[in-house]
Amino acid sequence: MSGVAVDRASVDLDVLADLEEQRRFLLQSLRDLDHELEAGDIDENDYRTLRDDYTARAATVLRAIEQGRAQLEVARETKRRSPRFVALVVAGVVGVAILAGVLVAAASGQRLPGQTVSGSVATATSDRLAQAQQKFVQGDAVGALKLYDQVLKDDPRNAQALTFRGWILELAGLHDQALTSLDKAIASDSTFAMAHFFKAMVLFQGKHEPAAAIPEFQAFLATNPPPDAVTTAQTYLSQAQAAAAAQPKP
Repeated sequence: MSGVAVDRASVDLDVLADLEEQRRFLLQSLRDLDHELEAGDIDENDYRTLRDDYTARAATVLRAIEQGRAQLEVARETKRRSPRFVALVVAGVVGVAILAGVLVAAASGQRLPGQTVSGSVATATSDRLAQAQQKFVQGDAVGALKLYDQVLKDDPRNAQALTFRGWILELAGLHDQALTSLDKAIASDSTFAMAHFFKAMVLFQGKHEPAAAIPEFQAFLATNPPPDAVTTAQTYLSQAQAAAAAQPKP
């Protein structure tokens, strides 16, 4: 059988069908090996070598099938998402745009927000942050979250990891946990723009507290973000101000 196709950007039904066929072939091959060993038609060394190879290939295929099914489910869910989810996606795009500027600064030798470690740990931190950003952009929120958690294990006050970890938790609907992570990011580095923007979005879109979101949007705008981000943030700020004004007074 040919190698497993696991690097496709999107997995369609034809690819999944091919993966299922590979799975059936490999599982049947494992069963045939057991029969051949019982019948004495293969020696134990060859049996172990072939069994290890088939088992490893089968595991890879099963992971690819699970990934493909998950991607198809995400595609189906996206079609049914609410306007709020669309707003959150837009917010994530803005976050990546701002983060790009942070990474450019890091590449020129400047300290990353919240970064307090040095040497090989600092290098590992930077590498993990870059990998996490890539996974986040590609839609692998779970993979990004794991990397951010690894960063925070070595550098618990890393503002970038705390911020984007908080945003991923918000995308999962965990508003309170998201706010906790974002508050830690702001406490670590109050100048990190995206912590304010994401906190504002959690308060406005997640917690339905527009009045509380207003100062966070304003704090974000005070950091002089790129023009596209300014336009998006100002739009949300206006919406939050209108929503706050419409709420009944206590």
